[in-house]
Amino acid sequence: MRLSSFRVARVSGRDAMPQMPPPNPFAPRTYGTLEAVTDRVHCWRNIVNSAVFVGDRGVAVVDTQVNTSSARRLCAEVQRAFNKPILYAINTHYHWDHAAGNAVFKAAGAQLVASQRTARALRERMPRQKDFLASRGFELGDDPLLPDIFAEATPEIDLGNLRLHLSLGHDAETADPTLVWCPQEKILAAGDTVMTGSFPIFGQPSQREGLENEDWIAALDEVRAFGATAVIPGHGPVAHEAELQQFERIMRYFLDEVRRHHQAGHDLAATIRTMEDDLPAWITRIPEVWGTPRYAILRVWAGLQASDEPGFHHFKPTAIPRTPIDPPAVDDRQAWEDMIAHCAEGGDVGQAVDLAEAACARFPAQPWAHVALARTMIAASRGIASVLEKGDCFHRARTAIATALRLQPGYGPAWLQEGQFLTMMAFRNGEDPDRGEAALTQAAAGTLSVRERAEVAFYQGIAARARGDETAAKAGFAAATRADPGFMPAMLALATTR
Repeated sequence: MRLSSFRVARVSGRDAMPQMPPPNPFAPRTYGTLEAVTDRVHCWRNIVNSAVFVGDRGVAVVDTQVNTSSARRLCAEVQRAFNKPILYAINTHYHWDHAAGNAVFKAAGAQLVASQRTARALRERMPRQKDFLASRGFELGDDPLLPDIFAEATPEIDLGNLRLHLSLGHDAETADPTLVWCPQEKILAAGDTVMTGSFPIFGQPSQREGLENEDWIAALDEVRAFGATAVIPGHGPVAHEAELQQFERIMRYFLDEVRRHHQAGHDLAATIRTMEDDLPAWITRIPEVWGTPRYAILRVWAGLQASDEPGFHHFKPTAIPRTPIDPPAVDDRQAWEDMIAHCAEGGDVGQAVDLAEAACARFPAQPWAHVALARTMIAASRGIASVLEKGDCFHRARTAIATALRLQPGYGPAWLQEGQFLTMMAFRNGEDPDRGEAALTQAAAGTLSVRERAEVAFYQGIAARARGDETAAKAGFAAATRADPGFMPAMLALATTR
């Protein structure tokens, strides 16, 4: 196996799982659902979980969501469901996905609560996290607001016949976790000290934090000591002892195995190659969304290295698939585009990537070559499970689009690629699609092929679907099929209207 290629979890033989048909990627989405844990405690399940505690006087929300649009949905649903004021919004730690909606809840009248450790991390560590996420192609809004109240000074919150205790937790994914304990309901909101449902991400690739030693295992023991009947994790379904045991089992496996390879003098490449080839079936069966086994290996390895550079992203192998080939010695644009498309459609994305890079090298002043590379990178990202690992492809695609627009600022196909990327990102994450729509408007003003005009209409429909406007969405999809009756994404999108 090539170190530079990304491995999807492999399952074969008696461990093979039945293959389910893939979900329709363009179907309408629900951006968060409120699930009851007890009568007075609920969990808003989304990309990130938010715990909702309901007292007689009002409500406390724990973690304010991954973006402002999701925060607004959560805020509106809490107000609708409980008809009580939102008194407090609590951050369990500084990570962006748990604090991005602070301003929304502040505007709704809540007091923001976090530890002094988290306030310090929001000031000092957030900029590096923001730079890293932006470099992966993720569009971020304003920085999260700092707390009004410190957990150290207000360790108990009274919601009216419902009390919350704020406890500074042991180092886990970050060094600033706050655990929110409701003794009357015996429910603990643990933030990212606990993650369930998919392979956990054991710390940001850009930071020196996470799975580096036994601290996180000690943090799980601390969680168990509360005696909770249920734990609301930072990501995934509500946890009980079985989920805590699985989480600890994953950590112990990677701590032990990476240390064993390191102590034996194996280099990182050999460690990744051997460990990935020998992963036990119980690990390969875990779905990958953000974290991956490779990230776990890199996380532990980084903790064993003496380095002034925090995190592991600077030595992480790229997830971009590459299959080196001898580029053709031709100068015909159509021939190059046909070869790239032939490789991509034939399933050899690595060859398509290598050809697209070669086209940019051969035609550096031609915007079509850079758009072909961006399109190929987006196609390559679809074969990568982890959202963060997809970021390698996203980053290269965005730089290629920027190059095309520098060469020709009004180049319609480049604006189309930008609009596609931004609109689909908003659609997947429940964000506002304004920026994607603006790029699509720019694209429509340029010179486009019939297929490209169909794509503009389609992604305008996706933007409308992201907003929940199904009438406008169906109009966009129908316009796409009129422009190009064989355009399959539009037909899929029309088949799944609400």
